Amino acid sequence: MKQLTQAGFTLLELLIGMALMGLVLTVLLNIFTQGTQVSTQSSSRAEMQQEMLNAQQLIAGKLKEAWYIYPPGLTINMTGTSLTQRPAGGNTWVVGTDPVLAMVLPPRNATLSCATTTSTSTSGPDGCYRFLAYYPVKRSVWVLGTGTGSWRNPGSDDTNGETWILAEYRGTIAPGAGGSVPTTPPSVPTGNSANILSDYIAPTTATTGFTTTSPINNTYTMFTYVAADGTAATASKPVTGVTLNLATTRKVAGTTLRLPSASGTYTISVYPTNLGKVASN
Repeated sequence: MKQLTQAGFTLLELLIGMALMGLVLTVLLNIFTQGTQVSTQSSSRAEMQQEMLNAQQLIAGKLKEAWYIYPPGLTINMTGTSLTQRPAGGNTWVVGTDPVLAMVLPPRNATLSCATTTSTSTSGPDGCYRFLAYYPVKRSVWVLGTGTGSWRNPGSDDTNGETWILAEYRGTIAPGAGGSVPTTPPSVPTGNSANILSDYIAPTTATTGFTTTSPINNTYTMFTYVAADGTAATASKPVTGVTLNLATTRKVAGTTLRLPSASGTYTISVYPTNLGKVASN
């Protein structure tokens, strides 16, 4: 009489099968993870690039309207708050040394007298000269300074706390600022609020984790100023042109992205044609 034997897997065969299955699952997980990272990075690149170009075009548009541009060497003090704090610390900016661009735009309606209160048929805010300044603030400082829940707070991101945000500060200059380009710069309005213009700005100075000096030097100058004779503008040689150099960087999915390239910048030169051309109120 024959005995029936039941076929099955040995313990060794089961262990080998489990090991192979684990290997296949690991490979599939890596492929999925890499695909997700690539997708996330691609999406971040597109957003960073678009935001950077939008900010640059906005500043360039304001420069084209400018009645006056504050020259290199001039000291700018806007507020004593963290929202106008230099990345190196302190609230005193030096044009041409620190990355700051400050200008005065003409009134929206030169027929009106300047009044920051309720508009009338002869006066109102549209009759005032407008002060604008663009400058970077360390991201972690800005987030802390605006507070959770503020519409100006871009959201906490400790991984990118050492990157910068680009801020815009606005103020009003009283009547009498108009006419030809002044020999003495208009007084800077103080105590106004600053708004965020663009997030994840690449630092212009050496910053751990975001800039390198070797083998590639990707530090840069954010604003450069030129006089009418083509040389660098100074307090005695009025600004007639400004070059904007901006770059963006962000750590995403374990990788540090920098645009437009590892060391390049988005660059545009603007030569305002409205300098000193609006009559005084």
